[in-house]
Amino acid sequence: MLTDLWTYDLKSPWNGETGEYELFYRTMSMFPTWNPWNEDGSPAAGWSNQDGNPYYWKDKLTRSTTNRKTSFNIGFALEILPQQLFLNGNSSMYYTDSQFELFEKKYQQIGQASNTNRNASQTNTKVFQQQHALTLEYKKGFSGHNINAMAGGEYFDYQYQNLEARVSGAPTDDIPTLNAGTNRTYTTSVKTGYRILSGFARVNYDYNYRYMVSLVARYDGISKLSDNRWGFFPGISAGWNVHEEAFFKDSKFAEVVSLIKPRISYGLNGNVNGIGNFDVYGKYGSVGAYNGNLGYLNTGVVNSKLRWEKSHTFELGLDLGFFNNRIHMIMDYYDRTTSDLLTDVNLPEYTGFPSFKTNLGTISNRGFELEAKVNLLTRKDWSWDVTANTSFVKNMVKKLPFNGNVNNRQGGEQVWDPKSNSLVWVGGIQEGKSLGDIIAYKQVRILRDWDDVRNHAGDFVDEVANLYGPNKAAEYAGKPGWKPIEPGDVLWDDKNGDNVINSYDRQVVGNIYPKWTGGFSTTLNYKNWSLYGRFDYAVGHTIYNDLKARILGQYNGSFNLITDVRNSWSENNTETSIPKFYWADQNAKKNITRSNNGTTNLNNNNSTFYEKGDYLCLREVTLSYKFPKNLINKVFLTDASVYVTGQNLFYITGYDGTSPEPVMDIQANGRGGIDNGRYPTPRTVLFGLQLSF
Repeated sequence: MLTDLWTYDLKSPWNGETGEYELFYRTMSMFPTWNPWNEDGSPAAGWSNQDGNPYYWKDKLTRSTTNRKTSFNIGFALEILPQQLFLNGNSSMYYTDSQFELFEKKYQQIGQASNTNRNASQTNTKVFQQQHALTLEYKKGFSGHNINAMAGGEYFDYQYQNLEARVSGAPTDDIPTLNAGTNRTYTTSVKTGYRILSGFARVNYDYNYRYMVSLVARYDGISKLSDNRWGFFPGISAGWNVHEEAFFKDSKFAEVVSLIKPRISYGLNGNVNGIGNFDVYGKYGSVGAYNGNLGYLNTGVVNSKLRWEKSHTFELGLDLGFFNNRIHMIMDYYDRTTSDLLTDVNLPEYTGFPSFKTNLGTISNRGFELEAKVNLLTRKDWSWDVTANTSFVKNMVKKLPFNGNVNNRQGGEQVWDPKSNSLVWVGGIQEGKSLGDIIAYKQVRILRDWDDVRNHAGDFVDEVANLYGPNKAAEYAGKPGWKPIEPGDVLWDDKNGDNVINSYDRQVVGNIYPKWTGGFSTTLNYKNWSLYGRFDYAVGHTIYNDLKARILGQYNGSFNLITDVRNSWSENNTETSIPKFYWADQNAKKNITRSNNGTTNLNNNNSTFYEKGDYLCLREVTLSYKFPKNLINKVFLTDASVYVTGQNLFYITGYDGTSPEPVMDIQANGRGGIDNGRYPTPRTVLFGLQLSF
């Protein structure tokens, strides 16, 4: 209930959800001295529509969701030729029916009149999904040769319907249904869907389990595309079990090395995510009534030439086993190039369209993955296994459409490069560059006193915040909007040494993507007891701690404070990394927000608030006990066990935000790399009992 409450925006009740990332940001804004109760004992509303009292709003903003899910599966397996030819079929259907209801009762905020709009809405959604597959499989072995061939087809259909209505003006809180509203404010319905028809085949071959080759192919057609609806996606892989060779079995290496299997593969995959169901046929939108009729217009550019986005993946691998596979290692190197990227390209305003979707650009991802499993102990009642894995990935843009810019750059920022002694472009999307770079103003330190100001910032002019050093007072003092640089302000890195702090002095301070990810686990068994633990980690990513910056910068001017404010600069605390505390930093010295003026943005802030997100997490610990068979058989059980599990128990990290895990821009809303006070990973303890009859 807390999440529903705190992600609701009364100013925009229909689409104003602020998101889970602001849950703790809003919660921490409440004054610890504020009394959440009125004199009569009822909950007080709070001082704004977003920073309110949960006890008050939980009764005023009501929501209910009902979901019904139904699935059907049916299949058959027919053995046409004994142990050789098989016909398999499978059909599945999935149906969901959901209803969402919202009602706002009469409410009142501090210092404001009562709101009696009583907004209400109801949304009904139906989804029907069906999938049918038929495969013919052939198996044959002769003289050491083994062949397994399969061919089949598949049909997939997805249908979506939605009906939503909104009203306001109900006369009482007692009737939350739409019929009580006097104003019909909004009604809409949506009906959409898409289909995929596929043919596929696979051939696996091996000779005496030594030489292995696999061929796969798919031919997919999707209704989301038009002229290039069909795509062909083949793949091939091969492996060699060296340890099965006679020359290896007779060698001394076999006493230590029990498995050697080099592998190689190449494949092509397709993707159409990001394309609307009818984008290639044109988009149309309603503009309301016109001369008594519904008016509509074309709102999207037709591009019937859209193609599948294609990923070419080359992979080399090696499996190794030592000491009868008590030590087992899997190593993989991959090089994935994705071409014909589905991209939205901005259009000039005179076209009447903001953008259009097309196939542009190529991006490369290269990486290395390693997994190792070690059996440390095997005794009569004891066994102990340890597994570890790690992966490294580097992305690079290989090709972009020509636009006349260096590296065909799209977006980005221009900064001074001391190595070349010239201006260069960083960030954005550029050929030969990585994605996810973060750009900020570099804080050298905090100016301690007036001597420090005169000696190191006396000639400075900060064009970002309109500040001037003591030696520039004659020129800037008295100018509207200009203020002096003082003790407690930030000494910025002047990269080009011109005594002017501006956008050219920014630099890359990190990347939102981790370089290394991985984990390790351990399983210790003693008789019927088992102890399992799993850790994971990420290294190399940077997070912008917007929550910390926003509170210390008091952008809203009325937020509660965190303990770090005690370390802000003062005459008695000059050796610190936190600037002097100001009310509304964006209106004062811009020591924190810089050119963002109090808005949330990944780039262009004070570098101090970009923190390394490196972490090691104890993700899971499970202790279980399996009851002896001679006991459970007496109560007609075949298996029984009891367990206790702890999840997300702790992080080892230097990051002081709500969670050190990477912030990915999954919804493409510009939030990648930003911690706004997001919901942390919950710490969970589970108790369970498993019974089998």
